[in-house]
Amino acid sequence: MDSKNTALLVDELHKYFGPDEVLKGISLEAQQGDVIAMLGASGSGKSTFLRCLNLLEIPTSGKIYVGGELIRMKKNRYGETVPEDIKQVERLRTRLGMVFQQFNLWSHMTVLENVIEAPVHVLKIRKKEAIEQAEALLHKVGIYERKDYHPGHLS
Repeated sequence: MDSKNTALLVDELHKYFGPDEVLKGISLEAQQGDVIAMLGASGSGKSTFLRCLNLLEIPTSGKIYVGGELIRMKKNRYGETVPEDIKQVERLRTRLGMVFQQFNLWSHMTVLENVIEAPVHVLKIRKKEAIEQAEALLHKVGIYERKDYHPGHLS
C-alpha cells in the first residue's frame, strides 16, 4: 500500500469494545474520486469503521492515512490508544466528510443556508466564498433550482 498517493489508506484497523473485537484487521485503499460502498448486516461494524476514520471512535490498533498523512497515535499512561496530536486530528477532520445515518437539516434554514453553515462556522470561510462553492455543488447534484427552499418543501 502506497500512503503518499492515496486519498485514504487504512492498514490493519482493529477495534475492541471490552472483550468483543468489532473490527478485525480492516484494510482499505481509496484514491481521489473513488466511490466505495460498504455492505453488511446491522451490527457488523460499518459505522464503527467510519467513526474510527475521523477518530469519533478510537481504534484499538492499526494505521490511518489521510491524503498521505499518518494520523499519529500513542498509548496514554493507562495503556489506551489516543491521538498523539489533537490539532492534527482537528485539521484532518476538515478534509473528511461524513453523513450520519440519522442526519437532519435545519428546518428553519434554506438548502443553501444548510450547505454553507459548516464552511462558514467551522472552516471560517467567508460567506460570499462559501455561497459560490455551495451553488457550484448544488448545480453539480442537480438541485440548484431548489437552493431557496426549506427542507420541509423537499422530498
